[in-house]
Amino acid sequence: MSLSETAVGALPTFAALDSYLVLEQRRTGSSIQLDESYFRGQTRAIDAFETTAALDKRRTIVSQSRQLYNGIQIDFDSLSRETLETASASFRRLLQQLPEVRYLKQQFPATCFVIPEWIRSDGAVDYGARIYFFREESAPTPDEILQRNIEAVVSDTRADFERYQGWLHGYPDCCVDWFSTHDRQQTTAPEVAAVDPIADCIDDDALRAGPPVSASVGELTDGLFETPAVYGFFTREFFPEPNCGRARRDGLSMYDALCEEFPDALVEDFFRLNAAWSYLMAQATISTTGRSERPAPGSLGREQLLFYLPLSSTESVSKYVT
Repeated sequence: MSLSETAVGALPTFAALDSYLVLEQRRTGSSIQLDESYFRGQTRAIDAFETTAALDKRRTIVSQSRQLYNGIQIDFDSLSRETLETASASFRRLLQQLPEVRYLKQQFPATCFVIPEWIRSDGAVDYGARIYFFREESAPTPDEILQRNIEAVVSDTRADFERYQGWLHGYPDCCVDWFSTHDRQQTTAPEVAAVDPIADCIDDDALRAGPPVSASVGELTDGLFETPAVYGFFTREFFPEPNCGRARRDGLSMYDALCEEFPDALVEDFFRLNAAWSYLMAQATISTTGRSERPAPGSLGREQLLFYLPLSSTESVSKYVT
């Protein structure tokens, strides 16, 4: 039985491939943003494909978690380290009770934990949750990450925490420095600059129109693997510095490592989805419609829904059976 089957096969496919690279020491760590999009994607994926007993159990876990998560309300009356620490403690206790959090911790063989994530923008503070995956020997403590986040929010030094997060995820230092020090007021947003090398390979009209679920991500990203820039998109929350050789080399190494364990078609779709997801997020930064949500489940084609299923289920789909 392979490592993927024993270690990450029960995780959502997009998270399983990321965390597999962590176990293989290709990445320092990986993470999942826990939000409505995550839960909605899981539910839509399970409903769209043939149901098994295992997927019925997943549906129950996701449904219960979604209901509990959407009922969480965190309030604090002032912006200070003390109030954020108190709110964080309360929030984390609630997050740890979610069936989905317990499921992911049970299914990952190394270190997995959930913590609140605070974001300060335009004077306001918003909150979310993130689940981290690390090897046991290189895992920071949850409190370490949380304290770094709180310090950045209180002192309004977002760039410092972005650099720290880049280190946590094993991103190239050059790309992390470029992204975190980018002057968004004077130049093109770093997200937009990052996707420029692949922009000609993305069917922008189809993505903006909202392609049907029957569409394929391969059709939406035709010619993507004809440009070396694709290998810089080895995960969906990383925006590489344009034409960064280090990002491409790291990405190609990860691509090869994944192909040693998984079907080539699955790995190619992983990179296509990462690139298309990044492209849509970049477009959201310059949109005049006010759209700021993450790409809706299915908006990148049927493979995006497949990648919300457990890896063991996705690998059984005819497209990926070798």
